Amino acid sequence: MQRQLPPANLFDRALVVEDLDEPRQWLAELLPRALPEVLQVDTASTLAQARERMAGHAYGLALVDWGLPDGTSEELITELVTARPGAAVIVATIHDNDTYVFPALRAGATGYILKSQPSSVVVSQLQRIRLGEPALSPSIALRMLQHFRDLPDEYLTRSTNSSPMPRDPARASDSPQRQLTEREIDVLRLIGKGYKVPEAATLLGISAHTVTSYVRDIYRKLDISSRAEAAVEAARRGLVS
Repeated sequence: MQRQLPPANLFDRALVVEDLDEPRQWLAELLPRALPEVLQVDTASTLAQARERMAGHAYGLALVDWGLPDGTSEELITELVTARPGAAVIVATIHDNDTYVFPALRAGATGYILKSQPSSVVVSQLQRIRLGEPALSPSIALRMLQHFRDLPDEYLTRSTNSSPMPRDPARASDSPQRQLTEREIDVLRLIGKGYKVPEAATLLGISAHTVTSYVRDIYRKLDISSRAEAAVEAARRGLVS
């Protein structure tokens, strides 16, 4: 399977959102080292400043600290992803626990790196996004794997009586609002297997725009907002093994 690479001009202008001067400058200098296609790096120290920058440009690449003086970056991440399809929004922080990691991923972050790492390591992680891969610190990747490894028992057990859920719940939903069409189930299955929108479109013989519409409807019906959550839901429904 051929990996879908980001467009060449997606990363030509980037945004760094960090409230501390030294790490903000450090990240702004690292970006062009990691990705020579980055021609301009804009910076912001607060959510308000970041939104001012976004009013003039839809960024295809952003490094965002989670905790900022005027709040967390959860909504900002979603706004960045919405403003530029395919945007890579990476959380750069010192926090490596579940309290921060999973809300960031649910908001739409495509990477999560720790600022405590050496520059060479961060550069290497950032270079992965050029290949269409997530930029993840090793400890975060391990945490995610453990999290998803622990999920099946939680999802396959009803909280009310601890009785097992059906092994093939792809056709049995929790409520009418969560029912998916046959085509939506096909799309969810491919997302759960790690396929990107263009790849899923090719496999299903439909346009990428149509797949994107299905994904949007799936997210709305299941009340989720990220590929990670979609993968979990696909596993819960028995669509992937």
